[in-house]
Amino acid sequence: MNTDEKVDIIAAYVASLPRTNPAPTLEGGNPETGKIYFATCVQCHGADARGNIDEFGPPLAGASDWYLLTQLQNFKAGVRGTHADDITGAKMRPFSMTLPTEQAMKDVIAYIGTLSE
Repeated sequence: MNTDEKVDIIAAYVASLPRTNPAPTLEGGNPETGKIYFATCVQCHGADARGNIDEFGPPLAGASDWYLLTQLQNFKAGVRGTHADDITGAKMRPFSMTLPTEQAMKDVIAYIGTLSE
């Protein structure tokens, strides 16, 4: 069995596993306010936050809240989305700037959490 066949078998197995929703770790997010901010996310990540392959937008629903917060902070700080080879990150970085505060980030993440339920 060659490497590509092994990768295909493993990918099929992982895809067959049931989705899990990680327990929330962040406090203080307001999903109602987050829904307003999420309007800018829909084109790339989908209305259900399950991703949009045509826009290279990965799924957000089901991701750990701490991970989403860290990535938004990284985009906003220029840790992500500023390297010449990071084409999708460069596309995401301006959208992170629409979230003016960490509270706004927590709000949109709280809304995304409701889509995972």
